[in-house]
Amino acid sequence: MARPATQRRSAGFTIVELVTVILILGVLAAGTVAFISDSNRGFASTVARSELAGEARFVVDKLTRELRNALPGSVRVSGACVEYVPVAAASRYVTLPVATAAVSFRSVPVDPVPAGPFRIAVYPGASAYALASPGPISPPATLSAPGPGNEVTVTLASPHRFASHSPTARYFLVRDPVSYCLDGGALYRYGNYGFSAAQPDVAALPAGLPDRSLIAASMTSAAPFTFSGATLTRNAVVGLDLTMSRDDDSVRLEHLVQVRNVP
Repeated sequence: MARPATQRRSAGFTIVELVTVILILGVLAAGTVAFISDSNRGFASTVARSELAGEARFVVDKLTRELRNALPGSVRVSGACVEYVPVAAASRYVTLPVATAAVSFRSVPVDPVPAGPFRIAVYPGASAYALASPGPISPPATLSAPGPGNEVTVTLASPHRFASHSPTARYFLVRDPVSYCLDGGALYRYGNYGFSAAQPDVAALPAGLPDRSLIAASMTSAAPFTFSGATLTRNAVVGLDLTMSRDDDSVRLEHLVQVRNVP
C-alpha cells in the first residue's frame, strides 16, 4: 500500500534545510572561537600587565628601602644617576677624636654589630664623601666586645680626626657608596667602587658583575631622579620618575622617597 505524499516528505531533510543548518552552525562556531580567542588574549594581556606592575612595584620598593637607609647628607643626583652612602648601623659615642687625631674612641654598644667592612661617619653634612683628616668619614673601623661600663672601643685602621661633634653625639657605621643609574634603557645598581669627591657617571662606574647588577630592563625617563635637600622644616626628598614598557603596555613610576636627616 503506497504512503501518502505528505508522509514521504517528512522522512528526511531537503538540501536547503541542511545547508541552512550548516551555515547556522558555522556562524555559531565562528562566534564561539572568536569569543574564546578574545578571552584568551584578554587573559594573557591581564597577566602581562600584572607582571609589569609587579616588576614596577619591585623597583619602587627596592629604591625606597635603600634610599631611606642613606647616610644623612649623602644623597646626590647627577644626570641619570643617584648616589648615596648606605648606613649599616648607628650608635652614640662617649669620646671622639676631634681636637687631635687618634686610632680609637669609646661608644655605646652596637647591637647587633654589622659584618664588615665599614667606616665611621660623624655629622657628615655636605661632606659625606670626604675621607681626609679632619673630616666626617673615618678609615675602616672595627668594634670590640663591650667592656667595663658597658662600653665598646671603636678602632680605626689609621689615625683620624673628625671635623666636628654631632649635636646628638650620634655616629653611623657606613659602607661604600652605591649608585643607581638608568643606562641604555635599563636600570642598574653599582657598588664597590669607593668614595669620590665628585659623583661618578656611568662611564666611571663598574662595567660588570657583581659590582654592576641589572635591576629592571625596558625603562625610559628624561629625568629619572630628582633631589630636594633637607631644610629646617622638612627632610630631604628623592623623586623617582621612570617608565617601564613591555610590548604595547607601559607603567609610569612616580614616587617620592623621604630621606631622614637626623645628624
